[in-house]
Amino acid sequence: MYKKMIPILVCLMFTFSVVNFAFGMDQRMIMDYQKKLKTLGYYSGEETGKLDATTIAAIKACQKACGMKETGKMDGKTCAVIDKTVKGKEQPMKEKGQ
Repeated sequence: MYKKMIPILVCLMFTFSVVNFAFGMDQRMIMDYQKKLKTLGYYSGEETGKLDATTIAAIKACQKACGMKETGKMDGKTCAVIDKTVKGKEQPMKEKGQ
């Protein structure tokens, strides 16, 4: 019975930011967020997939600009804000001839 509850508990912990989301992130995911932070103008380094000092500084700058607590952690709330902001910034491509 307890084994069935583990995925639910882990999901809840990430949802409520009890666990730093970055621990669950692989290199590809970190690269994706580095690219998103670069799109937003917070990150200017190479997309390495490493959660290094430059990436953490970019996360903090983004958090500050969004009125969030500057933790430098890629928690669920920070990821959601970055995703939403990038999505709003990207413009859909128009069909040729329009």
